Amino acid sequence: NHLPPNNGGQWNNTTKFKRILFYHARKAGGSSMKKYLVKVAQAYGIKIEWIEWNAMEEPGTQFDKEDTFYVTHLREPIARSISHFQYNGRWPCKTLQHREFEPTEENAYKLESWNETQGHEAKKTCHTRKNDVFRLGDCAVNCYTQWFGGLSCPRWEVPVQQQYEVAMSKLLKYNMIIVIDKLHDPKYVQAIENFFGVEGLLERGVPYCERMSHKANEKNPLVVTDETRARLTELNRVDLKLYHEISDCLEGGNYEDIPKWDGSRFVLDSFNFTQAKIDRQKAKAQKAMRSGE
Repeated sequence: NHLPPNNGGQWNNTTKFKRILFYHARKAGGSSMKKYLVKVAQAYGIKIEWIEWNAMEEPGTQFDKEDTFYVTHLREPIARSISHFQYNGRWPCKTLQHREFEPTEENAYKLESWNETQGHEAKKTCHTRKNDVFRLGDCAVNCYTQWFGGLSCPRWEVPVQQQYEVAMSKLLKYNMIIVIDKLHDPKYVQAIENFFGVEGLLERGVPYCERMSHKANEKNPLVVTDETRARLTELNRVDLKLYHEISDCLEGGNYEDIPKWDGSRFVLDSFNFTQAKIDRQKAKAQKAMRSGE
């Protein structure tokens, strides 16, 4: 919750923020966090952007964005991995969208094969139509290390320990890291809401296809054996280390070190949400017109 120095040395304790950047880790409560942070940004007229699927933005490397307040979040890695499996690994979201499809245990993928860097399979490439970049959707193993570090493309051959060190280095530069598992503690929720000066942290966001996957899992309850859980724990040992490095300081329920909202640190009303929405609609209409020519 402090300001880290960046490579260019532009930040200090008088920096005024105009932008919130939220790094969204998949299946770790990110949709709800994004909903809350949008509410915060709208309350104060601050721009908000977010990143999902691609590598974490490192504070201090975007020299035109030194007025950014960086936020991300963590969920216990094994719970996150199993949740991700239930969401899109057991039955793909695209499959669940077909009305004629009936999810059963027989046509489900198995949790026992959810044991690779890209879910049911190892990550093979980072190639896109434009260039080689880090991009990762489904993930079962050491996902925080992969997402935060952005170095897990196989052909780059970066050892996982080095990926972890880069991930931690970037993560520790973030201004706020919200530990999702602590949201059961009303004192922690109050401390975060006091920090931003906005209520509503527990309002749930709805991820894409959550209702369908939830319904499918209700019909076919997932059984997680001790052996499978132990295997996931072993495979995610690097992420577990990262998670505990960040979250263990919250044990004991003492959140007095989390500061309260200070409006003087933000350039209030520096972003017009209404005008931004109009501009997006215009750009969309113009694109549609060009494609129809």
